[in-house]
Amino acid sequence: MKTIHLTAMLAIVTLLAVPAAATDGWWGDLYEQKTVTLEQILANPQAFRGLDVSFVVQFHQLGQIDNPYYTRFEKEQYVNFSVWSDTAPLWDRKAFRQDFPYLFIDRIAGESQTILKARAYDRFLITGRVESIFRGKPWIEVVGLKALEKKLTEPTLIKMVKGYKLKKARRFDAAATEFSRATNEKLPTHVQALLNKESGVCYAAASRYKDALVPLQKAAAMAPKDQDLQKILAHCRKQLEQTPVVKPAPEVKDDGVIQVKGKKKEDDLH
Repeated sequence: MKTIHLTAMLAIVTLLAVPAAATDGWWGDLYEQKTVTLEQILANPQAFRGLDVSFVVQFHQLGQIDNPYYTRFEKEQYVNFSVWSDTAPLWDRKAFRQDFPYLFIDRIAGESQTILKARAYDRFLITGRVESIFRGKPWIEVVGLKALEKKLTEPTLIKMVKGYKLKKARRFDAAATEFSRATNEKLPTHVQALLNKESGVCYAAASRYKDALVPLQKAAAMAPKDQDLQKILAHCRKQLEQTPVVKPAPEVKDDGVIQVKGKKKEDDLH
């Protein structure tokens, strides 16, 4: 009897020692894959060490970085490449030059061929793991990736750079035109929102409030949490409400007939 009682007590202790189901405690999502930004990883790489996380990047170029002494990454086994974060403003020269070069993918992985064929600005949803931290920088192993359809293009970036230069020179009409020309549905949503916002802002700066409404409304639909955008939109609407409506003058034809609202009236001089 004592043996049975002791066995039962040990079983109870064992059950109490086992953590509750994953959904019942703070550890519920400990082993689930996280979706973060590259900026978050760079800000605190130690917090992500050994964890699989997903983040969106823009491909820049292949590299030749390796460090077999302090990391597991060597050229013979891994393909090295550099990326920009998904929100990097690549139309700004400083941001363009500040890519992140410490991404590695095993050469025997099927996705390595995708990276070897990638072109600048291609966007990927990457699943990666911070394997090493060297001199404060995370060295990330890519364990999976998915190509995304929407991306920036060189012609778009050229138009954006020109648009910002014109805006800085206070040539708002010309800047609005460049931003409008740069916008298309194949761009990432946040870039479309930015271009529509900039176009609307420049039209508003040129006192073309009616022209500003359409791009600003499009931008607001894509970025509903942008408070500055809402203020600019409200300002344009207020300006339009305060602007008196000017009716067009009647058109006088060569035959002396005045055209008014689709009706003809003989000139009193005849």
